[in-house]
Amino acid sequence: RRPRRRPRPPATSAAMGPECFNATDLSAIGVLVPLTGTGDSTRWKALACAALLAVSQANARDGSVVPSFSQPPLLRSKLSAQLFDTKYTLHGGLEAFTAAQRARSAALVGPYRSTISTALASLGAYLHLPIVSYGSSSVVLSDDVRYPTFARTYPTDGDNAAVIIATLRGFGWNNLIILHVDDVWGATYADLIFARAVHCGLPEPRLISFMFKNDESARAAVRELSQQSANIVVLLAFGPDLPGIFNEADALGLLDGSHAWIGSFDWAPSSVNAHVDAGRIPPATAAKLEGMLQAGHAPNAERLGVFRRSFALLSPDACEAMAPELSGMDASLFSDPPDDAAFAFDAAAAVSLALRKSQAYHHHHHHQVDDFYTARAVRDISFAGASGGVSFDGNASKRAGYVRARRQRRLTHAIGAGGEGDRNVESLALELRSFRLVGSTGRLGEVHVPLHFSADHCVATLSPEVAGMIWPGGASKPPRDAIDVQEEEERRRQERQRALVWKLCVGLGVPGVLLLTSGVALLISYFRLQSRRKQLLWRSSRMPLHFSHCDPGGKYHLFLSHTWLSGQDQVHLIKRRLTTLAPSMSIFLDVDNLQEFGHLAEEIAASDVVLLFLSRGYFASKACAIEYEAAVRLGKPLILVHEGNENKGGLPLEQARRDCPEPLREAVFSGRPIVSWQRSDAFQQIALKRIVAEVLVACGCDLPRSVARRNLHATAPTDGGNAAPSAGPAGFEDGMKPETWLSGTAGLFARLSLPTVSALRGEKVDHGAISLGSDALYLHKEARLVPKLRAGPLTLAFSRHNHGAREIALEIASLVAGCSAAEWPLSDPPAGRVVPLLLLDASTFGGDSSERLAGEVRQWCAQRTTTPLLLHAALAEDGGCPFEEVMQRTPTDLVHAKLYSQIALPWFQQPDFRKAALVALSQELDQRKAA
Repeated sequence: RRPRRRPRPPATSAAMGPECFNATDLSAIGVLVPLTGTGDSTRWKALACAALLAVSQANARDGSVVPSFSQPPLLRSKLSAQLFDTKYTLHGGLEAFTAAQRARSAALVGPYRSTISTALASLGAYLHLPIVSYGSSSVVLSDDVRYPTFARTYPTDGDNAAVIIATLRGFGWNNLIILHVDDVWGATYADLIFARAVHCGLPEPRLISFMFKNDESARAAVRELSQQSANIVVLLAFGPDLPGIFNEADALGLLDGSHAWIGSFDWAPSSVNAHVDAGRIPPATAAKLEGMLQAGHAPNAERLGVFRRSFALLSPDACEAMAPELSGMDASLFSDPPDDAAFAFDAAAAVSLALRKSQAYHHHHHHQVDDFYTARAVRDISFAGASGGVSFDGNASKRAGYVRARRQRRLTHAIGAGGEGDRNVESLALELRSFRLVGSTGRLGEVHVPLHFSADHCVATLSPEVAGMIWPGGASKPPRDAIDVQEEEERRRQERQRALVWKLCVGLGVPGVLLLTSGVALLISYFRLQSRRKQLLWRSSRMPLHFSHCDPGGKYHLFLSHTWLSGQDQVHLIKRRLTTLAPSMSIFLDVDNLQEFGHLAEEIAASDVVLLFLSRGYFASKACAIEYEAAVRLGKPLILVHEGNENKGGLPLEQARRDCPEPLREAVFSGRPIVSWQRSDAFQQIALKRIVAEVLVACGCDLPRSVARRNLHATAPTDGGNAAPSAGPAGFEDGMKPETWLSGTAGLFARLSLPTVSALRGEKVDHGAISLGSDALYLHKEARLVPKLRAGPLTLAFSRHNHGAREIALEIASLVAGCSAAEWPLSDPPAGRVVPLLLLDASTFGGDSSERLAGEVRQWCAQRTTTPLLLHAALAEDGGCPFEEVMQRTPTDLVHAKLYSQIALPWFQQPDFRKAALVALSQELDQRKAA
């Protein structure tokens, strides 16, 4: 092969300095191992000792474990291995790499963590330095272009993910949560498990991450886990993360048998025991881990036995002699070393065989070995090792790779070859490990159970030994998938319901079917009634409203014209409420329906009625000008809605008239009723009813004949649609009872001018001659007049110096039974309660009688028997004024006497709003308690 071009140096190399890039010694091996920072030094010392044992056997040509050691070619110079502590962190790994380079290491064994290997493999590619890891499993490292000198004796996460999912399906678990450390290894491994689960037909798992070596982050992740419905947990973590995870899980009751836990082989029971010895995990919590599972590829049992027999010949002193850092090892460790030690042994053996080949090549050819020779030699070797047959030819067996786009969650399943530095797993075993308490010591061990793949590699066949396993919480059976249990219970409940329905149908026969049909009909009627209660109906027939278009090509019944500067919120509210009140009416609103600004005039032409919302700046808006000019030009019916509250973007009506362009002023304002927009819900209902009524008339909708007949003798309106009432208080017809005032369909409720003959014959009415009042429409939740006071008689006192109060008091007294009106001071003792009435308008506390009015109000306040009832007329056309002006004219002592401690009820002179104000007044009087 041609030598590869030297890749560009990674960013990390610039900070390391040129002094660390020394010429290599073909007899020097660097072993990168986390001797500190893991909380379980015993395990890592065993792995380091296994790597040194492989180098020692290579020097001694001892083929007891690796037969290739005793075969040619011979070593030209003895190999030397030196340990470098990675401290289990990326920074520590870079420091160990620098130290190994200064020691002129020709190849590196390790490191363990994928996060560290990802950084060091980039440096190794730049330096052409072979790196053989015994624990890095991330599929990121399978990239031969970025990491051409990297290899590993440990199976990849893609291989182990398939084992984990197959094991879960073997136990019948389908819904899982992946709790993983948020680093290069954990995030990629979680993605592989996620994709493998979806590929094998499982629901998408929930992913929960936490930061490495961050106890609070791990605890927060477990708390989030406890809030999920799924109870099958796949744990991807390292030894330092275990205290935070298991202590929080124990506190939340997740280790008491409700959840099943399964993880990878990246930590062992010895890691938990070390944390228990250090006081980081309570013994009671560690005992609850009995029954926890781990699944993946494990060393071949036969080859592992050969390695263990060789490793058992060592002693603590022998390991310490090979490396002083390995002092203090437990003698019992040599009889039962961790399985990971076999992978460390094979990594050192691979490096030793590659260096032996490089030394022979250098000796026979008498020149310097090219940079890539040793790296190629690592990938080309094949030998029987401690964990099984070791080879790095990625094309020898095909693997399934899965790539998941995290955010879009789109999965792509690509069947292809692994990296050339990835180990073949054909000789490895599939294994399930279950944690067990060892005797009465309270320490954790593990039981190994073999597994076998199904044909599609999605289900693992469990051996009979699984039947005798102990499960979390001391159970003899594995916990069931909580979501599957819920779904099964739901299916059973539905089956019981279906069976019950079938029995009812069969047992009752025709009567049952009739009863069921009646019930369904009642339900449909009920839902229709509930739907109608939110809609406007014809008051006379309680039937829904139906809208038609003026022109055959009509698109909208109502066009809402407004300026965004001051009317956007109000018009949005108008459309939202009209959509509920009249769902069959199509309404145009620019933010919802306008496609292009230049089509405004076309949308006006496609609308039957145009509503102009008069607020500050309306006639100064260019867009609004296009709309009202097109409406006038096309002769569209106009509805004028006025915002009078200047604090909410309003302006006086006269100001709106002056702002309107003079050529259009007559066409816009002449003879048209003005609908006032208010904040109170009751008055908004009146305004919305008037809008709907105008649309009904303008669209030529067929009106109920009962409405027409009750208005055969009504006079045509002469003041722009607001006809004066014929007689009676508040516009009642003669002889009409107060209690039917808001529920009948008389005079003011539907004021129509119709040809008598046409109405009697049922012919189609000329809608151009109709003026429909808002009270012809009915809403279920509309406020109603109180016919009689519940708290007994009440006298409504008024002052002759308060202009307009007398008429209001007499009117409400004629409508509400138990209410009487009298001028203050009272000439006769009252029969019950006394409530003073004060109307606040432009004349209140002004003019010649202001002092006399103030004196009588002082008498009301001094008695302290009841608070005066305040009415406020705000519209100028009703003789009103803003409340601030009334406050300025009010004597200071009355303000301090808390005259305005209560909110004033609104008052209007316009008939529709006047009725609503009288309703609010009657309800307020009914709530007043006796003094």
